[in-house]
Amino acid sequence: MIVASTPARICDIGGWTDTWFGGPGRVLNVAVRPGVEVTLRPTGDGSVVHAPSPIVEAALRMIPPPRDAGIEIVISSGVPAGCGAGTSAALAVSMLGALSALCGESLAPLEVAYAAHRLEVEVLGLESGIQDQLSAALGGINFLEIDAYPDASVQRLPPWDDLEAGMTLVFLGRAHDSSGVHRHVIKHIRADGSTAALDALRSAAVLARDALLARDLQAFGRAMVANTDAQRALHRDLVGANASGVIELARSSGAIGWKVNGAGGDGGSVTILHDAPDAKERFAAGLPYEVLPMQIAADGLVVAVS
Repeated sequence: MIVASTPARICDIGGWTDTWFGGPGRVLNVAVRPGVEVTLRPTGDGSVVHAPSPIVEAALRMIPPPRDAGIEIVISSGVPAGCGAGTSAALAVSMLGALSALCGESLAPLEVAYAAHRLEVEVLGLESGIQDQLSAALGGINFLEIDAYPDASVQRLPPWDDLEAGMTLVFLGRAHDSSGVHRHVIKHIRADGSTAALDALRSAAVLARDALLARDLQAFGRAMVANTDAQRALHRDLVGANASGVIELARSSGAIGWKVNGAGGDGGSVTILHDAPDAKERFAAGLPYEVLPMQIAADGLVVAVS
């Protein structure tokens, strides 16, 4: 049996600049668990059994199992699909990591990340940046520089207990279509021609990196807010009505930061940052939405063979 697990991704400050149309890219993101887990169970009959999934089917085409390897593919996720936490990329990374182990290959995490990106963009024809695949494969808190999409330079940032303690991950109750949101934004950028919002997103990522290195939680919160403001400026629909309502609740509770995760749009999730435990608890208690469990992930792709 082979089990491959990857973290989800939240609080992607500078997101959108890691795309083919938004660069150069500057992104700070945070990998969290629970994430996505893929289990390959031997069946003994040579068959490959799995629930319908374009990502699973594409992964099987990229790394076909040995002819005599009958497997059942079981997928579990600690975060809802389409919640803006990079679950599609995490699934792709987990699948390719598990299949490479099944075939006796040893791929480095970066190799798996870029292969997962090709799976989504080239094989499935989806719109996707590179940050989610890198977060799933590498884990931790990373600052990415993407000057020649999709190649990225990765700066691994030190863990920060206060950041994890202050964060609340709020699921807005419905999934969103990340690739569809990308298409709307691309159309808007082409029509508008302005790069001001993308410049603001890049600046927010740098501010977040500097705040983390300085251990300045207030400054990190300001970078989150600046990013969300830039998301709104990039396209008015990126911060939906439900997300705006959660942000207002957060603001009234004394939160110091808020970030609509991933592509944003109608649905998805929001990361909220408090610097006082009692304020965080009051905020969570008054929410009409689900708070998802999360812990910053020290590692990325983990493959276990038994």
